[in-house]
Amino acid sequence: MAEGESVKLFVGQVPKLMTESQLLAMFKEFALVDEVNIIKDKATRASRGCCFVICPSREEADKTINACHNKKTLPGASSPLQVKYADGELERLEHKLFVGMLPKNVSDDEVSTLFSDYGTIRDLQILRGSQLTSKGCAFLKFETKEQALEAIEALNGKHKMEGSTIPLVVKWADTEKERQARKAQKVLSQTSNIQTADSMQQHPPMYGALQMGYMPAYNGYGYQAQGTYGLMHYRIPQLQNQHAFANLVPPLNNQGSGGAVRGVTPDLSTGLAARNYPTSYNLGSAYPAVQYPVATYPGGGIIVNRQLGTSSAASSSVSTSSGGQTEGPPGANLFIYHIPQEFGDDELANAFQRFGRVLSAKVFVDKATGVSKCFGFVSYDSPAAAQSAINTMNGFQLGGKKLKVQLKRENKQSKPY
Repeated sequence: MAEGESVKLFVGQVPKLMTESQLLAMFKEFALVDEVNIIKDKATRASRGCCFVICPSREEADKTINACHNKKTLPGASSPLQVKYADGELERLEHKLFVGMLPKNVSDDEVSTLFSDYGTIRDLQILRGSQLTSKGCAFLKFETKEQALEAIEALNGKHKMEGSTIPLVVKWADTEKERQARKAQKVLSQTSNIQTADSMQQHPPMYGALQMGYMPAYNGYGYQAQGTYGLMHYRIPQLQNQHAFANLVPPLNNQGSGGAVRGVTPDLSTGLAARNYPTSYNLGSAYPAVQYPVATYPGGGIIVNRQLGTSSAASSSVSTSSGGQTEGPPGANLFIYHIPQEFGDDELANAFQRFGRVLSAKVFVDKATGVSKCFGFVSYDSPAAAQSAINTMNGFQLGGKKLKVQLKRENKQSKPY
């Protein structure tokens, strides 16, 4: 045992009224003692009936234990003193090192020869598997703390043993307390991962997008189905005034086209001044939690620069009323599948008006729920415009779906739809 290496003892069954000076004088009757520290309650600062005793060496610590443990009862105590090494103290006094990155075929003699240059080895244990080959690590104990420190300084990360390409790892071995803390941390981490996985299964993340095919009609609060996880209902302005839809929805009022955007009451009345909007917008979200796919059409896109109070010649002539469908000449009427569910008559007309004069556009909805059936008709004033629309829009991806555009079957006996 080197000089100056103090040892800490734990002492229980100490009368709460005794002071540190009284305890120090009592322990000095049996051995050399440097210090006594009474363990106190953090809140009240009252003694908890135990203390730490600091001895200058392990020899003096052993004298104190032999003289007092279960042998001496102090005045005011009901049981004899309990004296033992403090937690982790014995392991610390063993000067035990962990050695890693050893070759698989290393022998005890090779390790002993290497480390004996730095002091007296009291114990050496190379961990081996079922085939008696090294697991690549070992534990060894030095006589003194100084010897162990010298070995760490000289070898850790610096020395490579024959047959190994990686330097040795030499460090203090974990104490039992450290091992238990690491084990508890590992268990806690595994439990947390399991809980996180379960939560993800029960509530899968949305990542800012919902499939269009599963969205109900606009309800004045947003496109959100009942029970959708992670979204909160909050009121948003009418669809025409949203930046994301500023140039997508044609201007409507009760005296213009004769109808309204499905599920939305127009807020523009006669006499209101036209409102100017920027030249273009990305087709984005009406509220932050849901992002609609950007729809860019071949040759220029569907965003049109115009004032909200006026309409183009094409859109002004489009029939989007809830009544009968205005048909064009034979070969000029289209049937469209896979229309995005949030599209109404006017959105459909806007998407197809770039190919010619649109006479009418109709998206069919469920009469009971008002939810789009995702198919409809568009009628042009000429077969050439209809064929141009088929060539460009058939197979075009819109809202996460590919449109299917074909000529409507001509049947003069059919009733208006």
